[in-house]
Amino acid sequence: MNFKNSLTSKLLLAIFSVAFIVLILAVADRIYGNYFTKNTQELIYPPCSKARHQSSEFDITVKINSLGFRDYEYPLTKKKKYRIAVIGDSFTFGWGVNIEYCWVKILEKELNASGIDVEIQNLGKGGASPTDYAQTAEKAIPILKPNLVVVCALQANDLHQLILHAYDSLPKPKVEQPKKNYFSQKTTSILNRAFPNFLKRLSVQNINISEQWKRDAPALLTSFREEQKLRFDALDEKVKSDFQSGLLNPWLIHQAVYYPEYFTQPLDTADLDVVIGVSAMADYFAKIKQVCSVNNSELMVISIPNLPYSSKEEMSSLKKYGFSIPDSIFGNQLADETIKMATTESEIEFYSVSENFRKRKKEKNLYYQFDGHFTKEGNRVFATSVKEIFERKIKTN
Repeated sequence: MNFKNSLTSKLLLAIFSVAFIVLILAVADRIYGNYFTKNTQELIYPPCSKARHQSSEFDITVKINSLGFRDYEYPLTKKKKYRIAVIGDSFTFGWGVNIEYCWVKILEKELNASGIDVEIQNLGKGGASPTDYAQTAEKAIPILKPNLVVVCALQANDLHQLILHAYDSLPKPKVEQPKKNYFSQKTTSILNRAFPNFLKRLSVQNINISEQWKRDAPALLTSFREEQKLRFDALDEKVKSDFQSGLLNPWLIHQAVYYPEYFTQPLDTADLDVVIGVSAMADYFAKIKQVCSVNNSELMVISIPNLPYSSKEEMSSLKKYGFSIPDSIFGNQLADETIKMATTESEIEFYSVSENFRKRKKEKNLYYQFDGHFTKEGNRVFATSVKEIFERKIKTN
């Protein structure tokens, strides 16, 4: 009898101890969640998250700061006399290079070396469009309170996204998620309820973009119709190999096989779709302007030189995807003109350094051959090209 009582007592003590520990951890989770919420922001990405970006041309780890964007840590109050928030897509984000080689950070360093007390915050987001720029502005500007907001519009690409809304109008790849058994689902549900903040913090630490791309590739292939299959089969062998290995963004393949005229159609300003796209871009710029006005921030738009219009020597890499890119496309000013049309309609300052950037075309490797983004050298050249614009803008305020 004493043995049974002793065993029962030990069992009850063990259950009570486990329950007490779980309770303490749950309380700690809520305290941590309260602290984490107060001291972090998810302006673009989950705060303090990491991701590995890998291709056949680079392999880097991207770190997101506590405010939710890819940059160094910044307090909400200005450290410098002048603060600039730069909003853009992957070219602004610094895709394929470490943060210190991103043009935003190169420019910040050079301006400070010139005696200008400035901090430039990188609000770039991979795959972003003018729709995302407006959303980022609405969320970030009231919090960061920058003196100047700079929207970086990628030549043709931003306009094309507004024209086609490709992923909305075309069959979306169905990515099959691993099936979980009943016990696994219940366990996950209980843990999420008990420790939501700890689990959320842990879940954002080990994202591997290449693995995600590799999972998406088969699903994209199955969505192709006969016409797209024929175009895919005709692609460069390395392009197909990298795509299926997860070393190439499936978005590039998607656009190439569905829209081989991707880089030429947005240059036709007489096209009704282009006119509508320019108007939509102007509307998003106007929304950003309104947010800036409310928060006493100035606004300007600058174009990002896209590969086919800027480097005749390197544009052949895009042809390997199956894009139709005539040599005449090089240096086409309409790639900037359509952006300028949108800024004129919304009454916003517009700047372009495309001509200066093209003059540096003899400097090889401004763009990754297969990925298409700025290399370290491309980032450096662009930062050097826009430096004078930023200097003038800061000194006039």
